[in-house]
Amino acid sequence: MYVPSLIHIAKLFVKYPTHINHLIRFKVKSHNRYSWALHNSDKDNQVPPPLSYKLYLNQVCDLRCPMCFLWGKTGVYSSGDKLPVPREMDWKIVEKIFHETGKRRPLFILTGGEPLLYTRFRDLAALLKEYQSCAYICTNGLHVDKYLDVIENNPNLIFYISLDGTNEVNDLLRGSGVYDKVVSNIKKIKSFRSSHYVGIQFTLQPENVGVLYDTCREMVGLGVDWILINLQWSLSEQQAEIYERELQNDFGVMPKSHKGYVSSYGVDITEFINQCEKIKSSRWPIYISSYLQKPEDLNAYMNQENNNPYNDFCHKQWARMDVLSTGQVTPCMPYPDLTFGSLADKSVEEIWNGMSYMKFRQYRRKRAFSVCSKCDCLYLYAKGRARL
Repeated sequence: MYVPSLIHIAKLFVKYPTHINHLIRFKVKSHNRYSWALHNSDKDNQVPPPLSYKLYLNQVCDLRCPMCFLWGKTGVYSSGDKLPVPREMDWKIVEKIFHETGKRRPLFILTGGEPLLYTRFRDLAALLKEYQSCAYICTNGLHVDKYLDVIENNPNLIFYISLDGTNEVNDLLRGSGVYDKVVSNIKKIKSFRSSHYVGIQFTLQPENVGVLYDTCREMVGLGVDWILINLQWSLSEQQAEIYERELQNDFGVMPKSHKGYVSSYGVDITEFINQCEKIKSSRWPIYISSYLQKPEDLNAYMNQENNNPYNDFCHKQWARMDVLSTGQVTPCMPYPDLTFGSLADKSVEEIWNGMSYMKFRQYRRKRAFSVCSKCDCLYLYAKGRARL
């Protein structure tokens, strides 16, 4: 949406050398992997090791945000058809990933639940520092102050903190007092002599679309480095039914995870476009971005089922391994109905280039699932947009 100048990028490099060095290296590797996947369709069981890992460290969270597909109004853990809540990830599995592939310095995305409630987070931070790997921590921001001693001396920790509006609007969605607590923790991170990169994830909702510009202004005032306007994953009943048939007919699996996404979105598209125009007409010292290349594309995302305006090739299947809190590897973290083996008893290589993953890659080359049009990975891992 707003791209800073080369001078600003150079300043980021000076300010955050560890993060920017790793990010540049990852972008180059990601581009090369995209090309490899396109030109080696006969080698889907010989894919080079993952460039990144997304670790679902736990399913525990102390917030109950209404839009959350886990604990929200229609979430799979709070709806009538509940799923069992998995335990947190076994520490042996985390160690295994580092020991087998850590020398390649992969990128890590840490999520949950709430990753800062993972009981071995301090040990994980130490491993990241030992292997000189960066981690993007997707957090609600409430527990940052418990780890200030760990954060201060570890430039490998990058924070993506969820805030969904100005004080009143955010707390309407996330709970009373959340905004003040999170803002206080952002200030603490930014008070370190060696500052850490902090991004804000703003999930676009009917309640907060009108304060998008004001939220950006407030976050810039806090000294954050990036604002990402997230889109809520939502499915229609028809998409959900098609997905169930696809997995039953083609994989012999009856899915359940998608039920947490079945809801209408209902964001005011005109107001979103107005807010975006207001943002674009101002000068900003940071990068403000959205998955959408044009604000008008929100209409396609919301109202045109099975339509992704940019891409339908899931490059992620050749670049990133997603690991559930149980240790099972899934090709799709948002819809983890398919699993290809557990890292509790198999190596990364055995699963990554195993028969199940190979067949899935071949299947995915030919077609997308009905739910794929609402997945951010098709936006993030498209050609020319292969970035976090």
